[in-house]
Amino acid sequence: MASADINDGDPDPTPRDNGDNKHGTRCAGEVAAQAFNTYCGVGVAYHASIGGVRMLDGTVNDAVEAAALSINPSHIDIYSASWGPEDDGKTVDGPGPLAKRAFLQGVSTGRKGKGSIFVWASGNGGRHTDSCNCDGYTNSIFTLSISSATQGGLKPWYLEECSSTLATTYSSGTPGRDRSVATVDMDGQLRPDHLCTNEHTGTSASAPLAAGICALALEANPSLTWRDMQHLVVRTSKPAPLEREDGWVLNGAKRKVSHKFGYGLMDAASMVTMAETWTAVPPQHICKSQEMTEERPIDAAQGALLEMQVDVNGCRGTANEIRFLEHVQARVTLRYSPRGALRLTLTSPMGTASVLLTERPLDVESSNLDDWAFLSVHFWGERPDGRWTLRIENQGKEAAKQNGVVKKWQLVLYGTATDPMYSSNNGSGGGDPGAGPAGGLTAVELVPLGGAAGGAEDAYHVKPPPPLSAPMRPLILHDCDHECLEAAGCYGKGPTACLACKHFKLDNACVSRCPPRSYLSKDAACLPCHESCETCAGPGQDSCLSCAPAHLRVTDLAVCLQQCPDGYFEDSEKGLCIPCAANCVSCSDQPDRCTVCSPRLLMHSSRCYAACPPGTFNITSDKCQECHSSCDTCSGPDETQCISCPAGRFFLSGTCLRGCPEGWHPDKHAQECAACALGCTLCTNAGCLVCAQGWVLGPEGRCSREGSGRCRDGECGGDTPRARAPPRGIYRSAFAFVSYLLAGGGGGGV
Repeated sequence: MASADINDGDPDPTPRDNGDNKHGTRCAGEVAAQAFNTYCGVGVAYHASIGGVRMLDGTVNDAVEAAALSINPSHIDIYSASWGPEDDGKTVDGPGPLAKRAFLQGVSTGRKGKGSIFVWASGNGGRHTDSCNCDGYTNSIFTLSISSATQGGLKPWYLEECSSTLATTYSSGTPGRDRSVATVDMDGQLRPDHLCTNEHTGTSASAPLAAGICALALEANPSLTWRDMQHLVVRTSKPAPLEREDGWVLNGAKRKVSHKFGYGLMDAASMVTMAETWTAVPPQHICKSQEMTEERPIDAAQGALLEMQVDVNGCRGTANEIRFLEHVQARVTLRYSPRGALRLTLTSPMGTASVLLTERPLDVESSNLDDWAFLSVHFWGERPDGRWTLRIENQGKEAAKQNGVVKKWQLVLYGTATDPMYSSNNGSGGGDPGAGPAGGLTAVELVPLGGAAGGAEDAYHVKPPPPLSAPMRPLILHDCDHECLEAAGCYGKGPTACLACKHFKLDNACVSRCPPRSYLSKDAACLPCHESCETCAGPGQDSCLSCAPAHLRVTDLAVCLQQCPDGYFEDSEKGLCIPCAANCVSCSDQPDRCTVCSPRLLMHSSRCYAACPPGTFNITSDKCQECHSSCDTCSGPDETQCISCPAGRFFLSGTCLRGCPEGWHPDKHAQECAACALGCTLCTNAGCLVCAQGWVLGPEGRCSREGSGRCRDGECGGDTPRARAPPRGIYRSAFAFVSYLLAGGGGGGV
């Protein structure tokens, strides 16, 4: 139930045996290798069961990724992934619309409403000076992004520094000096000499260790939500083993944090201990700052600095109020070439400076950031109120070719209105009374891209009160409250003294109907809806029938959220989030009006295309521009840059003409002007109609020189070779230059 082969469309994830398909098996061994085995070692969560997803062994696209991220979310608890865009130091890319939807649906409805847990490797692009904030998977609020440390607690050569990394586990370091991770390698039946390895490396080895630790926490308390897990990681990770590396800062909530290691080295024992008595954190609130749309220039000079500020009150006094921060996103749209010269730093009102983007020397070809959401977890626990500052610097080795521009930017704050630490410290346990260690865990499914499942009850399920029973006295009355079941009787006055209810139970009382924002359970108890629901059919976030105030209904996922996620249009009048048109990253005014397209797609008239549509051409990396009105397709905006012509026009030397000039005739089949034979000034496909001066028209429609009795090769029409319009494409400019020389132009070079 936790395995699938998406590449071949079957349930068997076994990879091709080509000697190199070992990555998933190695990750699986780290997580769940059985206890007391005599082979390669023991998995972190050796009680966990494991599944595999084969999805990188073929064509990988948005649909494949979405399918992998949404396999059986009611059964799988943790999806551990060690893949992403190229770690080449020049790519800015992330999940497409379908994969984003899979993440959202996972955290909203997975694990019966508690939310799927996505653990992600932060990336191995350190040697290319890459930044994991340019990877939209690790840069997501829905993923628990994990970095690596060497056995000596140092930064490994492949580590990417960024502000979205939450924590760290051990992995490999410098070959020949630092040890790597030991785990299962290949199928022993196929390659018995490669059953084990001690050479598993990179953040690919770190993420499964983190997934295993998360599985231990779930084994201790299956009621943990996806946000509970992130809070546990933040609160229990240890900076001390990694403090030989510089770069640690103390944020406004007095927590040490690093761009290399997040909040420190994950501590399995501390996480399990805290999980056992954990109470679910308060509901997540989302607060947006004012969108700053005034264009601001970014100077081209080396070392130039642009500083912008926005004042935030944490949406005080509204349903979205935030007093304790979790994630902070800075959504930025800008143009600067080279993009890799820029360094972006966000400073909070409490003085914490978080680097959102470091300079990337290899990122020299691209210039755009289109509504890119840079994530920082460095403000966790801080108060949001006050002035936030965004600094943009040219940290390149030289000046840019021209000034850049910030088109718009906005902060999106995620957090809670009440203190989550107070909530947990004063709780009596994590969720349902029977869901702790004594309750056991039926199964934890963890996969290299997969996760844990178990028979845990829903996080928002509140058990009905125990059956009403009389105190230890023999007197049973029958003159009872009108809400008591008459046949059962009562032991006192009022609806709380009933032995059984006529209608419904609410806590310890009998009531005639359930109150607002509750639903009726199978045993006639009134239980609370999820906090996002106004009316509901069950306890989960996906059980809403209507949304609570300040919430919007996501039409295709049937959940209620405080703001529309990426890829959705907000219909504020109807309170709906409607999916943007296919391939739109974002849209405005209406669902089919795209503002940003998926990577590698082109925009024209607010729609996204794989290639520019007819009548347009590509002028930048992401937009199409109209051709001249006379062209059907073109290479530029001028009337002399046509490639093909619309009906009724004929192609000649880059132009589309309604009629051909003297010495040419329209070839309707080829839709171009074809040259008349030598000596002919007016012709058709059938032959010449009028000859030039000094030439004579013969009876077969051919021109011959006066006084000559025959035509030399190429001089007459008919079957002799005829000149034609220049070939299309890259040869046209060369042809035009040769024509210019033949016409008597200057002989200088080009």
